[in-house]
Amino acid sequence: METETRVVDAQKDYIVLFKRSGLDTVPLKKEREKPSLLSYAAELYPECLLVGGDNYWEGGVLHRLDRPTSGLVLVARNQKFYDRMIEEQKKGGFIKSYLARTEESVIPEGFPPFPFALKEGLAIHSKFRKYGRGGKAVRPIDPSSYLYERTEREYETMVERIDGHDFYLKLQRGFRHQIRCHLAWSGNAIAGDLLYGGKKRDSFGLVSYALEFMGERVSLL
Repeated sequence: METETRVVDAQKDYIVLFKRSGLDTVPLKKEREKPSLLSYAAELYPECLLVGGDNYWEGGVLHRLDRPTSGLVLVARNQKFYDRMIEEQKKGGFIKSYLARTEESVIPEGFPPFPFALKEGLAIHSKFRKYGRGGKAVRPIDPSSYLYERTEREYETMVERIDGHDFYLKLQRGFRHQIRCHLAWSGNAIAGDLLYGGKKRDSFGLVSYALEFMGERVSLL
């Protein structure tokens, strides 16, 4: 799989970029000069900075990948496309596909019992809460907890085992660290994911390899 950031597809309304592992998708508000996938996109397509929603410093970026995760990111080049895609996401019409290389792991502290059986076509779903010092990680909320009813949205990860500890995964709507947390919950931490029980590796075992939206599909495979 690729290792360097590049433009994968460019159309009049959007661009799709490959983000390398270790690069932020967007900067923090107070660190807008820091290199990111957005700054890379803006060097080639400056109009991306003129698009966006409530967080104006995130430009036309329509979804994020965690810093260690590599793969495809969709960025709008105009406000009309951005607004249409926001509505598509709300309706579940923006699908992201991932490849995960995992390793058998001890489930970290703070997880409720895993209520699923890993099988073909499994859907792992949960609501989430922040966890740990500074809320750097997340955990599924135990359905028996009072917090479960007070938390509005549930998120789903579709899981298909490829072979051994390798998986295909799909999301329609995503939460921060969703795949990483859901796989760790199943006892299959992503290789290299120290935050969720994985072992130190030379590379991080999660790649976003395909995006599907508005009848289009962009894939690395």
